[in-house]
Amino acid sequence: MAINPCKECGGPVSDKAESCPQCGAKQPKKTSVLAWIGLVLIILAGIGMCSEETTKSNSQQTQESKPVESNEIVKTEDPAQQVEQQKDKWRYNTTKDEMRGVETKFATIVSENTVNFDFPYDGGSKLILTLRKKGNETDVMVTISKGQILCGIDGCEAAFKFDKGAVQSITMAEPDNHASDVLFVMYDNTESKIINSLKNSKKLVIEVPFYQEGKKQFTFDVSGLNWSL
Repeated sequence: MAINPCKECGGPVSDKAESCPQCGAKQPKKTSVLAWIGLVLIILAGIGMCSEETTKSNSQQTQESKPVESNEIVKTEDPAQQVEQQKDKWRYNTTKDEMRGVETKFATIVSENTVNFDFPYDGGSKLILTLRKKGNETDVMVTISKGQILCGIDGCEAAFKFDKGAVQSITMAEPDNHASDVLFVMYDNTESKIINSLKNSKKLVIEVPFYQEGKKQFTFDVSGLNWSL
């Protein structure tokens, strides 16, 4: 037992006493060494738990950020389908006359090569081959992106060559508005033959006459045409 001075009156007070015998002031209890050790252990345990939670959280974040494992299924487009789409150079479109209820279908393909003309058509020009079907009528036409096709009122001749076949002379005609950048195949039976050849060929070369530029050739990859007569 030890005697300590009272903090209120300064009188002697036993360390076992709860209050000062002179002034009655309550004396603060001293914390034992074991109590201090216990408190330190509790604090350390709390720190350890916090550290463990932080480690778990970081581990979960790492797992969430991992890339897709090799055994997981990832849906991708069929490579064969991609190749098939790349091969098909034809573009299809359908318009409808709402008043008459008549649909017009188009199949269009652009030449692989570019031809250079002098001013004002310089900068590179391509030929566009178009199939058009409106009701029972079918048209085959070519359009130059920039340029002036040379063709008279009575028509003109363009050359067509499918794959390694013979060169065919095709009679062409201007449109009704006499536009100089478009030519139509003149005869219906010729149109049918051309479409059949397109469906069974891979390559087409068309030679067209141009004003002050002479005849120019354009190459097409026509494989994969989906068209019904």
